[in-house]
Amino acid sequence: MTNYTFRTISLPEDTALLHSWIATEHAAFWGMPTASETEIAAEYRSLLETDDYEVLLGLDGAGSARFLVELYNPATSALAEAYNYVRGDRGLHFLAPAASTPQPGFTLDALSAAVQQAFSRPGTERIIVEPDQRNKAIHALNARVGFRPVRPVQLAEPDGSTKQALLSICTRNDFETATGRSLDSSFLSPERWERANRHVLAKALGEFSHERLLEPADHGENRYSVQKDGHRYSFTARRYQLNHWLVDPHSLEHQQFADGIWHQAEVDAIDFITLFYRELTLSEAQLPTYLEELSSTLSSHCYKQVHATHDAAQLAQFPGDAAQSFQLIESSMTEGHPCFVANNGRMGVGRSDYLRYAPETGAALRLGWAAAHKSRAQFDAIDTLDYESLLSGELHPAERQRLDDALEAALFGTGLSAEDYIFMPVHPWQWENRLSITFANDIARKQLIWLGTSEDEYQAQQSIRTFFNLSNPTRNYVKTAMSILNMGFMRGLSAEYMKVTPAINQWLGELFENDPVLSSQPVALLREIAAVGYRNPQFEAATDKSAPQRKMFAALWRESPISTLGNNEKLATMASLLHVDVHGKSFAGALIRRSGLDPQTWLNQYLDAYLIPLVHCLAAYDLVFMPHGENVIMVLENGAVKKVLLKDLGEEIAVLSDRVELPEEIRRVRTGGDPVLSVFTDVFDSFFRFLAPLLDAEGLISEEEFWKSVVGRLLDYRDRHPEFTERFDELGLFAQSFPLSCLNRLQLRNNQQMLDLTDQSGGLLYAGDLENPLASALAPLG
Repeated sequence: MTNYTFRTISLPEDTALLHSWIATEHAAFWGMPTASETEIAAEYRSLLETDDYEVLLGLDGAGSARFLVELYNPATSALAEAYNYVRGDRGLHFLAPAASTPQPGFTLDALSAAVQQAFSRPGTERIIVEPDQRNKAIHALNARVGFRPVRPVQLAEPDGSTKQALLSICTRNDFETATGRSLDSSFLSPERWERANRHVLAKALGEFSHERLLEPADHGENRYSVQKDGHRYSFTARRYQLNHWLVDPHSLEHQQFADGIWHQAEVDAIDFITLFYRELTLSEAQLPTYLEELSSTLSSHCYKQVHATHDAAQLAQFPGDAAQSFQLIESSMTEGHPCFVANNGRMGVGRSDYLRYAPETGAALRLGWAAAHKSRAQFDAIDTLDYESLLSGELHPAERQRLDDALEAALFGTGLSAEDYIFMPVHPWQWENRLSITFANDIARKQLIWLGTSEDEYQAQQSIRTFFNLSNPTRNYVKTAMSILNMGFMRGLSAEYMKVTPAINQWLGELFENDPVLSSQPVALLREIAAVGYRNPQFEAATDKSAPQRKMFAALWRESPISTLGNNEKLATMASLLHVDVHGKSFAGALIRRSGLDPQTWLNQYLDAYLIPLVHCLAAYDLVFMPHGENVIMVLENGAVKKVLLKDLGEEIAVLSDRVELPEEIRRVRTGGDPVLSVFTDVFDSFFRFLAPLLDAEGLISEEEFWKSVVGRLLDYRDRHPEFTERFDELGLFAQSFPLSCLNRLQLRNNQQMLDLTDQSGGLLYAGDLENPLASALAPLG
């Protein structure tokens, strides 16, 4: 194996060499077999002037040029319209010239070196090639270094012609497996690990202090510390309402006491948790798993550092069409859940799985399809939709025929009928790692049959098991089961819950349509219109209703927001408002600046679309949602919030009294609990607590004015709807305080299952009360 080095071509010095390689019949697929030296020079001068385009010569040990490599950004090339670009993709063109005396193994060795050079660029995770479909030799060579064909594509050439190409992709794992060469991780480095540790430890100090697990000593001038067993962690923090601690990661210092003095020591989040685990209420049994989740969160943060390709202002310009900008924003989020410290645990996901499936990679993937026997599987939908209608909307006729043919082939000679099966989407990780093993009995007996992968490509959303259709964005979201441990729950999906999910969504949709207030508000629902669930009677006989084996195989389809958009309207999840870029600027602030609106006006429009409908549902129906950032999608125009879309309804809404009549089949949504806590905990403490300081720090809206705006919009609702005045007042939204519900305490108590989903309110943990910022904001208003 020759060790090659690389240098950028130099013109005009390399013109004759390039001409001798390219203007030949051997390089006919490069499209310039009769070009003159002048034309070659002009072409490559243009490429050198192209942004994010490299033209390199591969040099042997003697410094002689042996082959040509071009590395480029596929997002700005003809490929952009032919495939679903993923951040971290790098395009590659490779040419090894014809040799008078062929050297065995040279071309393979040279291409391997070229691909390795491409992967050496920070942030590169996949290499994309698109050779001419007729070039069988290069296809075979590409396969030997790990490229996997995706599909034929048509590419526009500069001269106006069309190239029939074979799109192929090579991941780091593909390359290592095929060649035996090792690639260093592109995102794990000492510098990034240090930055990740400071970020996560700063969040841990802030959130654990918020939940009163830690009581930092106050040293004045915003300087605090916590200390134990000869270790001292000191830091600077700004204090806000709701006992919010905004800890500066750069200010963190860890000191260790030895030989009578304090010595500077390494800042390490895992060491900190291990030291303070008793104060954090972690048991010795829970500690190791929590540390694994924390390590995964740190690793994910390193990846996000490398792949933060757009700052907040650029994201607020919504590059591309509505679907493209929506998914770019979704994959650009760097934090995850704002409250949970270990929020990217994803236990069970390996290195290659991470690059394929983690939301922050923005990877395009194909979901699986399986056929499930109707004796085990059930399909349910809203009244206006049936099984065949759903599939006709989700599958192209040719794909439906392919699935039908695959099922018929699998059943040949068994005596079983294809009419007795239901098609179910499945996460490819779930099939490979769980279903193919745990449900082997069902597979062997043809109760469950793998049919292959989808033609459409999807992108994982922040919730990791929900997918947006990249190929056909107006088609439905698909939510699947993925039996990984993440943020206190196994992320399965219950077949039992799927049975009535469409009915819950139908009832809720009709309520919104018929309510005179909601139907006139800037709010709408993304309904879960159909669901399928698979039940294994053997595991059901052996387990209780909460067992993960009962949640291994189910899926639902949720409406896409794309088809509802008007001209100039864009999308972003509400979670994105809390995104802070590498420069310390928030996406919320960027949207306000983009809108051109007075910050107060922008905020009021957002509150009218988000908060007021939630309060109305409480006042009119005792109906509560789980309105955290990922469950709310904002419809924006020029950066201003025009409307919000509520989602994830089947499992997370509740009616907290018997004032509302419910259909018998959805009675499970009627639960107990204090209605107003859904606002205090889910809206104020879990979202506004973070948003208000961000806007304050950027000088857009002071924290005091933020909460005055909240009060103002609530009082405006009360004045405009006197029919709900009494009920509104009974909610007690302006009470002096409310209970502090602690999310991290739940995860620390049991990071396998934080709550019984059938009785969520009964398992909550509280730590005293928080002063209600609305009470102090209301006082000056009289």
